[in-house]
Amino acid sequence: MTTGTETGSTAAIFDWLASQPSGGFSEEVSELSIHLGMLHEPDIPAAQYHRCIELFYGRALRIAVECRPRLIEIGLPMNRSLHSLSRQLVASLITIAEGLLQAMERVRNESIRNQNNPIDTLAARGLRMLCEAYEIAGLSGGSPTPKLWGCAFDLFASSAADTPPGETGSSDSVQFAFKRLLAIACIQIERLSQSEISWTSEYLDRIATLVQIDNTPPVTTDASCFWIACKADEAPCAFLRKAPPQEGPLLYISMAPLAKRTAEYLARLEAGQQPLELNLPKLAAGVQATALLQRLRHQWTVPAKREQPRRKSQYSVQACAGIPAIWKTLHANNPPDESAIQEWQVSNESPNGFAIIHVAGKIAGLSAGMAISLRTSPEEPWTICVVRWIRSTTPEQIELGLQVASTGATPVTIGFRSARERSSRMVNALVLPALPALRHHPAVLAPLGTYSSRRFALVSDIEKIYIAQGRLLSLDMQTATIELFQFEIDPYPI
Repeated sequence: MTTGTETGSTAAIFDWLASQPSGGFSEEVSELSIHLGMLHEPDIPAAQYHRCIELFYGRALRIAVECRPRLIEIGLPMNRSLHSLSRQLVASLITIAEGLLQAMERVRNESIRNQNNPIDTLAARGLRMLCEAYEIAGLSGGSPTPKLWGCAFDLFASSAADTPPGETGSSDSVQFAFKRLLAIACIQIERLSQSEISWTSEYLDRIATLVQIDNTPPVTTDASCFWIACKADEAPCAFLRKAPPQEGPLLYISMAPLAKRTAEYLARLEAGQQPLELNLPKLAAGVQATALLQRLRHQWTVPAKREQPRRKSQYSVQACAGIPAIWKTLHANNPPDESAIQEWQVSNESPNGFAIIHVAGKIAGLSAGMAISLRTSPEEPWTICVVRWIRSTTPEQIELGLQVASTGATPVTIGFRSARERSSRMVNALVLPALPALRHHPAVLAPLGTYSSRRFALVSDIEKIYIAQGRLLSLDMQTATIELFQFEIDPYPI
């Protein structure tokens, strides 16, 4: 509601900010962007700008929080409309963070009187906007727009003189907000499914304060050490991947305390405690707490590093996504489902993986961690892969990073002993051959949650019926959708 002291531009802004939310995601995001644009007209008085930008923070935060379940429900890739809206929201969140930085500078220079919130609160809110922007960009399969990291450092550095002595990083502090942003950036968010991003976001609310930040380089570095160039507008980089530049300014970050706390949670879960007993976030579909915590710990202590050189390529492949579709395509008794096979293009490759870009065909339900098979022609065997990362910078183009798991696979059904929680004891899965470079024994690639004990029944009906008892040797991989474990045929079945 206007008070009579606003200019024409800010009167319209205040009226919108005081109005009830429309209830429509599309309308709210569009109106947010429009009114933010009005705020940057040159005749806006500094005091009214300050008042408006703080109100924008509350409205934008509500929109960001409410849009997350919608993005997760729709999945990747998103349609053109939703993809555009999510990018528009990300841009607005960064604009609000920049506006809060501008308000901080005006308060410090005494061009406006400090109104409701001290400088460190403005900085913390600006960093919260950047956290939301980073995570929503990840949920939509993209990367944040430029200026995010430059703005983040300016907010953090500008508040340093105003941060109370002995600040330890409470949940509403500048320190906490900056550490939280660093922590989620260091796990390479594109490697998580949408449900895992959401769960990890809540998990960091509990532990992000443990991140260590220093202005001086560590005496000794390990795989948990990262650095960030404060003026480069780039995300943190692990020492393991690239050495920091000789000239700064730089910040040095250690994720070792987060990894240590995560290891403690893992030990207690493996001892039989339940996630809710440990005050961990509520589990959602596609989230397995132990498997995800193991991957988070690994990313904070041994960040992914390219081991093999990549070479640029450009050739077409057929792709089949998801264990059910791959199983049906491989099974001799089922006719090929042409709708399950799409055309992709390999953009680069290495001995242990590919990057592929979607070319033609309808796709839906893609997720980091899922299984996907490739072949260059119907005469060639399928190469079984796992999606390591997923990016969708535009709605027309989606790119996947793949890790090779096997050349060829056999469709089977398996059932673990004492698998009481499953409605059906037998599950469709793929047997992968032993490969000297990857594993010494054959492996099973199965849906998440299949593994429940050491022994399982295995049935194959390719050409002839074959029944055996398998004995699990090692659980090598668990993602949001699959698990891969090595096994051997038990010579003494029970």
